[in-house]
Amino acid sequence: MKLNHHAYIIEKVSDDGISTILNFISKILEIDKDPHSSPNFLHIKSNQLSVDDAGKLVAFNSQKSFGQNGGGNKVALIEINGAGHQAQNALLKTLEEPFPNTYFFITISSVSLLLPTIKSRVETYGLAEFLAKFNLTGDISKTETDEESVSNKIVKHFLGAGLAERMEIAKKMAEDAGKEGEDDSSKLFQFLHDLEIVLKNLEKSKLNRHLSKDELATLINVREYFADGGASKKMLLEYLALKMPILKNL
Repeated sequence: MKLNHHAYIIEKVSDDGISTILNFISKILEIDKDPHSSPNFLHIKSNQLSVDDAGKLVAFNSQKSFGQNGGGNKVALIEINGAGHQAQNALLKTLEEPFPNTYFFITISSVSLLLPTIKSRVETYGLAEFLAKFNLTGDISKTETDEESVSNKIVKHFLGAGLAERMEIAKKMAEDAGKEGEDDSSKLFQFLHDLEIVLKNLEKSKLNRHLSKDELATLINVREYFADGGASKKMLLEYLALKMPILKNL
């Protein structure tokens, strides 16, 4: 099975969506079983794409496929919530020089977390769009349910809160992220994504308020520091609390 592009980004993919993508990858590899059993499949699942992860992708991209005289397909599935600049630059090099019959599927909460140069070399879809493009069937309900609405409620509560309450929200979010595993910031990235969406949507609402350049720059900077993983999550969220506008009655 051949595809018309070598790299795809799918945003906000649920667990059921991953299962559907894995089944699709089996078809690309022309096997009737779990792709994890194939030497022509690489699966990277990480909160932050590391330099080591990017190195694995470079090596995977450069090697010939096993079987069929080395002419078969290879597929890499990369599940991430973000990536530092060094790792993204390594990923970019791989996407710029793909080995023949090698395909990349990247799932992430928002494509805005990636460098523009990466985005220019991939096709980007929401899960529903991706499933429709390849005539796949899968349950996408989990991308539209209570977890997402809860995130939006937190964003609106955050924007409407005074500084003291925002600091408490920032503290709790940072603590909760730490409880879920080592450097697990998936909910924090989702919060940043939804915060940007809510602010941008205000342009279309009765408030008719535009997202300012300073506010957008703050969101981008905080997101990049989250992706690099070196800064304190609590400090970054507190900085966000100080810089974002207080907006009541959202």
